[in-house]
Amino acid sequence: MKQPSWVSDGWEEEKKANSKAGLEAESALLDELEKKKKDMSSMENAVHELEKKWAQVQENALKQPSPGQREKTLDKHLHGLIEQLAVKQAQAEGLLGEIHLKEMELERLNGLWRRTESSNSEANTAARNRFSKGSSDKLHSLSDYEGHQRLPYHSAGRTESQQRLMLLRSAFVLYILALHILVFIRLSF
Repeated sequence: MKQPSWVSDGWEEEKKANSKAGLEAESALLDELEKKKKDMSSMENAVHELEKKWAQVQENALKQPSPGQREKTLDKHLHGLIEQLAVKQAQAEGLLGEIHLKEMELERLNGLWRRTESSNSEANTAARNRFSKGSSDKLHSLSDYEGHQRLPYHSAGRTESQQRLMLLRSAFVLYILALHILVFIRLSF
């Protein structure tokens, strides 16, 4: 059976219309697919940039300690400084003890020196008196005058040693004060 020509023309037109619509739909789908690919690519770039930033944040976090870690480090540092201060104070006290012992020994030696000087001067005076019995009283009074002008040997030395000791003690006190100030400054920063 043969179909009429008007039916075959209708089918062909419908086929052409359907194929045109199919091509247009396919083209629209391809365009939409391209848009989706571009969107996906831009999203991948954004994700990649965010991953880089996150890695940088994590790296910076590792470089900078947390407040708790900083506090522990500062606490350890404080204990170390306190121990150093205690050692320095013990050394200063030991030096002060040695200075006191040396001062006492110096006083003892000065006493011995004074006794030796006085015994020598008494011996010299006795020898002079033996030889000067025939001399006039003026000479004798002159030797007495010279003896009164002489000051004890250690009197100037003693005040000088006391001044040195006071200066040294003051220096140690200032040194310990400076160490305390340094420790407090370190703690505050």
